[in-house]
Amino acid sequence: MISDAVRALRETFSPSFRRVMWISLGLTVLLLAVFGAGAQWGLNAMPLTGTDWLDTIIDILSRFIAVVILIPLVLPVTTLVAGLFLESIAAEVEQKDYPSDVPGRDQPFFASIVTALRFTLVLIAFNLVALPFYFIPIANVIVFWGMNGYLVGREYFELVALRHRDAKDTKALRRRYFMSVFVAGIAIAAFATVPVLNLFAPVFGTVFMVHTYKRINARAA
Repeated sequence: MISDAVRALRETFSPSFRRVMWISLGLTVLLLAVFGAGAQWGLNAMPLTGTDWLDTIIDILSRFIAVVILIPLVLPVTTLVAGLFLESIAAEVEQKDYPSDVPGRDQPFFASIVTALRFTLVLIAFNLVALPFYFIPIANVIVFWGMNGYLVGREYFELVALRHRDAKDTKALRRRYFMSVFVAGIAIAAFATVPVLNLFAPVFGTVFMVHTYKRINARAA
């Protein structure tokens, strides 16, 4: 698992992924800016109390909350961006690192986008519900890594595995190797909590999960 993560980190910044890395980075920053502007607009739209000092405090708190909300939204945004590039990244990794294996089947582009969008909304909903826990030291890390590790691990694994298996076999394999998929998801969630590096999570997560799937598939053979 650790070797897969180190390998994925090295390949994330390799020349072969440089173009898609910068494109995904730009889209990630753009989407985060849109979410941030939307959160700020929503908070600013709150009615004033008419008391200057109280309105000042509310304004400061709203700006702080708008920034805090962006932190757990990084992972859903990067997951959505990953849906745009997963097929091309996975194909590149498979061709480069597993040339003797049967290549995966690219999923329909719009189907991949719909799946990624649906999952992104699920991630946003869960993270907003868990937002109060993110203000509690230690608990915030446990909740964020645990919840998102499960959700992200499941989604990334199924998207990668569906290139080689049908939906029924994919779910059966994921359940059989639940802990491996869960730990891989935690690694991706942890990567997404590191400032600056989290912006490269779409590429890292996809590359890492391809290696994870290949290792699990070899064990299941």
